Amino acid sequence: MSEERTGQATSEAKAVTIKDVASRAGVGLGTVSRVLNGNENVAPQLRDQVFRAVQELGYHPNSVARSMRLGKSHAVGCLVTDIRQPIAAEMIAAAETTLGRAGYTLIVASTHFDNRREAELLSLMQNRVVDGMLLTVNRDNDPGVTQLLAAINIPMVLWERSPGGAFDTVLTEHRHGARSAAAHLLELGHREIALVAGHLDTWVGREQKAGLDAAFAHRGLEQAAGLVFEVGAFKARELEALCRRERPITAIIANIDEIPGILRFCAKRGLVLPRDLSIVSIGDASILEVMTPSITAVRGNGTKVAQLAANLLLKKMSDKQPEIAPERLTVGMQLKIRRSTAPLNKGDGHGLGSRDRA
Repeated sequence: MSEERTGQATSEAKAVTIKDVASRAGVGLGTVSRVLNGNENVAPQLRDQVFRAVQELGYHPNSVARSMRLGKSHAVGCLVTDIRQPIAAEMIAAAETTLGRAGYTLIVASTHFDNRREAELLSLMQNRVVDGMLLTVNRDNDPGVTQLLAAINIPMVLWERSPGGAFDTVLTEHRHGARSAAAHLLELGHREIALVAGHLDTWVGREQKAGLDAAFAHRGLEQAAGLVFEVGAFKARELEALCRRERPITAIIANIDEIPGILRFCAKRGLVLPRDLSIVSIGDASILEVMTPSITAVRGNGTKVAQLAANLLLKKMSDKQPEIAPERLTVGMQLKIRRSTAPLNKGDGHGLGSRDRA
């Protein structure tokens, strides 16, 4: 029996402490603490000794206790609507890199445009005491969302959302992007232009629609009704309906996530780009440049948006950050004209309905 107990006792792993690390490294506890907390005021040789001891002993700092002691978790919560979107992935990667250099870990979750899930995730992050938040809320024109965010006493920066100017934001100039895309098509003679914008409950969708409106208004032209759609709700049946209109569309401006579906539809119907339909993508990717035909696109810069947002949040989380009015930073967009857009040739029956009339 005694042998069993002895064996059991000796088989239990003894927790490695910071004292063990100091003893193995041959340095004081203060030196180990400074090294583990990222203090650069330690001689390189001593730092190497500490890290070697940590590795040899398998020491794991108690991050929870450290967070309670310092009042910081060195974690940042990040909400996006859908992590599968290429632009979301680009922004998350850039934010993670920027925050990582400052010693912060990024914790990411998707809301999938579910308002209940969004509220639960915001509550979870608040209760788990993240030091800051990078947010893309589902609906930034909802007063309830503004009130919910205002009640969270944690530094936050919103990207691609603008709830009434009450929060620090970093935004892409979507109005300019959509306007330049529409202006390009109008110059080519197109008038029946469809837009597949972001959700109209968000800054992105509202600004894209405003950009389309501005391009028509600038030329004193009247837009056809019923040609503005939201991402996610634009399916093959909508394209079919656009084909059956008395005046079928001849061009479409669409969020990059909708481009594959539009191209599949055109391929099934035997439509040739840009003869039968001119296309402009809101958002760019290398694949669009090498397609046949290459796709005209309005290019933003998700990496820059994320870097600006992360750096703004780091400033807000700094102990030295004074109370100032919310900041609003913007990143421009640029039209890249490729081969998916061409002048409207009325004699050739340009448009989705041309095949039906032939």
